Amino acid sequence: MPPRPRDAVVFRDPEPPASRAFAPFPPTGSGDLAVVAHLAIIGLFLLALLAVLKVTAELVVPVVAAVIVGSVLTRIGDRAARLGLPPLVTGLLLVALTGLVAVVLVDALIDPFVDLFHRAPAMLERVTAALRPLTAPLRALKAATAPTAAGGAEAVPVVVGEKDTTDLVSGFVSGLTPALGELLVFFATLAFFVVGRDALRRGVILAFEGRETRLSVIRIVGAVEAALALYFGTTATIYVAVGATTALIAWVAGLPTPPLWGALTFLASFIPFVGAAAITLALAAGGLVSHDGFLLALWPAGGFLAVHLVSENLIIPAILGRRFAINPFVVFLAIVFFTWLWGAMGAVLAVPLLLVATTIRDEFRSLPPELPV
Repeated sequence: MPPRPRDAVVFRDPEPPASRAFAPFPPTGSGDLAVVAHLAIIGLFLLALLAVLKVTAELVVPVVAAVIVGSVLTRIGDRAARLGLPPLVTGLLLVALTGLVAVVLVDALIDPFVDLFHRAPAMLERVTAALRPLTAPLRALKAATAPTAAGGAEAVPVVVGEKDTTDLVSGFVSGLTPALGELLVFFATLAFFVVGRDALRRGVILAFEGRETRLSVIRIVGAVEAALALYFGTTATIYVAVGATTALIAWVAGLPTPPLWGALTFLASFIPFVGAAAITLALAAGGLVSHDGFLLALWPAGGFLAVHLVSENLIIPAILGRRFAINPFVVFLAIVFFTWLWGAMGAVLAVPLLLVATTIRDEFRSLPPELPV
């Protein structure tokens, strides 16, 4: 065996393999790989969480809605406690009042809804006839480019009849059965949340260690509840006025069931962008059904749009100021995301959940840098 040169480099294992502790990643040069692995684990967790939230939407949505509404009601109960009323009694009374208002609204709107159900085929036919002159160029282009049937005859367009409309509305009504179950889950969760709110809040606070950390948690929880109470209190009052104004516009315009228009406007106003657009289109369609003149038919939609723009761009910003100013693009993305995740109720809960996330972010930013939360 030839002798080894003096300047030869010998690579030795600094530690025997048997005594080397097991590590999931190589000890050298593994920083980037560890970061990628951690990000991948977080991504898989988020995907699994989204899948669970989407599959369990029938249970999660009413629970989340009940927690949001319960936070507002308990906040009102805390203020009522200053008048000498026990917070628990006040909360239960508010829950009962909420259920009573819901029952009264459903009972008051059931007859207009049934009347609208019977009018639906005739309304659809009149709307189609009123819009036929506007869609004439598109129909002509479609007829010129559509393939013809055998023998040279053009394909007969499909016409939506009364039976198709009835089946569509019947499908909507049959979907109310699971909605009633979700409504029961909502009120049950709301009642239990209001009753056990203090104990639940105490348990969340005590789950953290350290006096400063617990004080920070108390501050964040209080800020979230105050933000939700202020937002819903202000917007609900304004949207009641907008709904009443819309009902008055529908009554003056001769549209059927003005109370139904007011109630739908109040509920749809809590969905930014989409709700106002839906009510505007619905009022335009109702005007086309009730009136022959084009301008006379569209003035209810124009009146509502003017009221909506004034309330959203002048009244609400003047009262709430810049405290709840959220980028409209972020709001739109939140509506799209939660609508995909939870359907129509997701669109309603998008802004409150975004408001909660924004409030928590602002509270974390206001904490001292050295505070370990």
